Amino acid sequence: MPLYEYQCAKGHSFEAVQGVNERPVTRCSVSMAKARRVISQPTLLHNRGVYVFDRQTKDDVLRSRLSSLKSMLKR
Repeated sequence: MPLYEYQCAKGHSFEAVQGVNERPVTRCSVSMAKARRVISQPTLLHNRGVYVFDRQTKDDVLRSRLSSLKSMLKR
């Protein structure tokens, strides 16, 4: 079942696990103010796990680091 993110008119953020065919949550459970569904941060499923676009992974760090062979060729 999908996990949806909501935000109420008073600024509270909360999540709800709902089926695709269920109606969206309309009220905040904390303040009882009107709530609306917000767009979540995108993720990309990869064969080694879940990656979030704005985080730097260990592979990114290794790719950006100069290898000893590359540094020797530049001399």
